[in-house]
Amino acid sequence: MSHRAWWLVIAALVLLGVVIALQDGLRVQPATADADLVPVAQTPARISEGRHASSDIDQATRLAQADAMREAVETLPGYFPVLFREDTAEADAFWLHGRPAAQGEADLRALEHVSGLRVDNAPPEVLSAGPAPDSVRVPVRLRIGGQGPLRRYTGHHDLRRDADGWRIVAASIARSPEPG
Repeated sequence: MSHRAWWLVIAALVLLGVVIALQDGLRVQPATADADLVPVAQTPARISEGRHASSDIDQATRLAQADAMREAVETLPGYFPVLFREDTAEADAFWLHGRPAAQGEADLRALEHVSGLRVDNAPPEVLSAGPAPDSVRVPVRLRIGGQGPLRRYTGHHDLRRDADGWRIVAASIARSPEPG
């Protein structure tokens, strides 16, 4: 296996770890049965029933939102390893309209001889209203190894859900100033 292939395997494993960590962080803890109970003797039946229905809706909304966020975040680990290939057709397939705007991540696409990649995601931000968001923003920090010094980038990817899953619709990734 070539040196580059080993780095891609390592990058994929790191990204898998990030996804698992994010998935655990986004998982909604089930409410305890005692927390949802309202003493019947102290509360009229209509209010008690209304609270349970509202609680069930809130729980369902939180679960739908967490699932949507997890699915959106899981899109990016497949995208970054194919981004640095000579043929970017596979990376372009992650975009809603087939290719990003020139200014969004042009610096990343211009990189050659990438030998290492580390991606750190921040928690996604909901961009659309509704019980299950159709649009999210995923902030990212990238460290990319290759020819020359280690390069750092920060920014975000905006994703939108379509019939085939989550697609990237916009990116704003810029080189970070060198620490120091």
